[in-house]
Amino acid sequence: MRRRVGDLFQSVTEYFTSLDKGILLVAILLSAFGLAAVHTATAAGSNHDHDMMIQTIGICVGLLVVLVFSKIDYTLLGRFSVPIVIICAGVLLITAFIGNYSGGNTNWLDLGFVSVQPSEFAKVAFILTFSTHVAGSMDSLNRIPTVSFLVLHFLAYFIPICIQGDFGTALVYTGVFLVILYLAGVQYRYFLVAGVTFVAAFPVFWNFVLKDYHKKRILFSLNPELDPLDFGYQPILSKIAIGSGGLTGLGYGEGVQSQNELLPESHTDFIYSVIGEEFGFIGCIFVLLLISLLVLLLARGARHAKDDAGKLICSGLAAMFAVQTMMNVGMCIGVSPVIGVTLPFISAGGSSVLASFFAIGLAESVRMKPDLSLRFGDRRRRRRM
Repeated sequence: MRRRVGDLFQSVTEYFTSLDKGILLVAILLSAFGLAAVHTATAAGSNHDHDMMIQTIGICVGLLVVLVFSKIDYTLLGRFSVPIVIICAGVLLITAFIGNYSGGNTNWLDLGFVSVQPSEFAKVAFILTFSTHVAGSMDSLNRIPTVSFLVLHFLAYFIPICIQGDFGTALVYTGVFLVILYLAGVQYRYFLVAGVTFVAAFPVFWNFVLKDYHKKRILFSLNPELDPLDFGYQPILSKIAIGSGGLTGLGYGEGVQSQNELLPESHTDFIYSVIGEEFGFIGCIFVLLLISLLVLLLARGARHAKDDAGKLICSGLAAMFAVQTMMNVGMCIGVSPVIGVTLPFISAGGSSVLASFFAIGLAESVRMKPDLSLRFGDRRRRRRM
């Protein structure tokens, strides 16, 4: 009996020793700060208790997910990439056609007892399956058939999300897609072709894909004074909230915009504005520093991964958090359109915070198999393939 207890204690000790405690600690700090921000942002609302309960449950379940998910071999999960892609694409399509319509998007799926946002969880699945696909194609990475299949892999996620009307999330997927391809060593000519194709297709996309709602969001977000009572309302109040916070903020629970429910979606898309108003410039920088540290730790995890798949997974996760943060903060300070992207670990929403912890669990899974001797191959050598 004593021997069994000793073995169990040794196993638990080895498990926690092998974890990247820096990544986990930063995630916990961000989610704790986010919980405090959600608390003050929803204090005056009728759904305060519900929002706090969902956020708390999301964090608690998320921590359990990290502990369980980190013990699952990511290479084993990668072997099921094809069924994972099919399932994700199917669920995203189903959501696009029968999901709840909110804010111009149909990206929420009502399960009866709870509503979830499948595209949040699919981001982590995309990073896993796409990284595995790229890693398995290294020997022929720069051949046209290989690149074509990689693009199709991306489109399996991207197209259903565009059908949902969730172009903000679609841009996050695009950023991750480009970063993984770049780090893997895809030749620049493919990026050049993609850029030219995007520029050529943009008029078609603008005239026939984007709805009037999305066009106005883009146009008036960049120049909100042209429509201050409708599409420019959120950007204007967001900048007022951040600006009024000054260096140290108005004080916790003392924000004018948040406590009087003047700024729509202050607990989700515009939570950064609440932080700026109540915690000031110091609070805003604190959040950005924590997220930057998380991105750097994930990048370090990519260097320490034992294989190309692990390297690309950690790089993709770092890109996901970085792109999502830049888009959300840019939206709040008025330098990018209001496109409904949450701030990782901070914004209210069970799907968002839980998916972020899934990402941490996947990164910890890569961490469980460190091999410091392996690094990314020489980019010039790969481009000659």
